[in-house]
Amino acid sequence: MSSYSYCKTFGKDKVIFATKEDHAEPSTIQLPPPEPAQGLITNDGEINWSCPCLGGMATGPCGVEFRDAFSCFHYSEADPKGSDCYDAFRTMQDCFTQYPTLYSTGGADDGDEGGLDMGAIGEVQKEQEKVAGVPEVSGAPKAPAVAEAPGGTDVIPRNPAVV
Repeated sequence: MSSYSYCKTFGKDKVIFATKEDHAEPSTIQLPPPEPAQGLITNDGEINWSCPCLGGMATGPCGVEFRDAFSCFHYSEADPKGSDCYDAFRTMQDCFTQYPTLYSTGGADDGDEGGLDMGAIGEVQKEQEKVAGVPEVSGAPKAPAVAEAPGGTDVIPRNPAVV
């Protein structure tokens, strides 16, 4: 009885049957190098929606609204950046209010540490308007809250419930 190696395909799987002699020799198979982890923005400038830095916001119950608002901001050429995205951010915020346990409103009596702190976003927005010299007008719609990190990288508020 002779023994030999052979391959057999079962659907999408390829099974290699190896002999004892095959295992005695060192393997010549070379694995491809691991792909470097990508950040929020890929090398070609696209948004990486599977980036863990988004804390699941792109896939939650308001994922579509979040992706619309974030895409609007990312690709915005308005001055200041994102100022043309008010409607998208308003739609996203309206969705957040439908899921208060996931996206907290950040009230003082709110003991919930999870969710998106919309109160903190408003404070960031007010601070940015002061720095930019934007006068406060009562009753006027506010620009969406957006932050910029050192080096000019766009940053959005993350979901503090996912660290």
